[in-house]
Amino acid sequence: MQSDVTMNPRASDDSSSSDVEAEISDGDGFLPIDRPHTVAEDEVSLLMRAEAYQGYMKELPLPTSRGSLIPFTSWVGLGMSIKELYGQPLHYLTNVLLQRWDQARLGSDSEVQSLDLIIHPLKAEATIWLVEEIHRLTSSHLQIAELWGSDPMYHMLIDPIIPKLSQS
Repeated sequence: MQSDVTMNPRASDDSSSSDVEAEISDGDGFLPIDRPHTVAEDEVSLLMRAEAYQGYMKELPLPTSRGSLIPFTSWVGLGMSIKELYGQPLHYLTNVLLQRWDQARLGSDSEVQSLDLIIHPLKAEATIWLVEEIHRLTSSHLQIAELWGSDPMYHMLIDPIIPKLSQS
């Protein structure tokens, strides 16, 4: 990772001043030298956590046998039932998507109707597992870290269920 020192000719509030602010570029953007060191450390820490998280989620095998029909009124509710039934976490991105699907129903004609009367429970569960497989196998830890960095409550959508990985 190569850094370039460049001069940013942003003048200070004093119009007679010719002060400039030196910045270090990491190639993707500029980071002011006077930026608190802890912010950069937090970004690195977040990136490392996202990489470890995605690596862990990628290793979790998806359930091969399905349980029973799960009654549900919302996508988030179905997700919670799936987590409980299979003892597995759902990916952060899957949890975000389930929330958005529920939000998308607000104001629709079917908003008050139970979802399992609209979508067959087996289809709904299969849909969640398909989305989960996509998120586990193809998500970028860089994208996850970026999303986490923009959401101070991201940890609320990371499931605490931690199944034991088989030793292979």
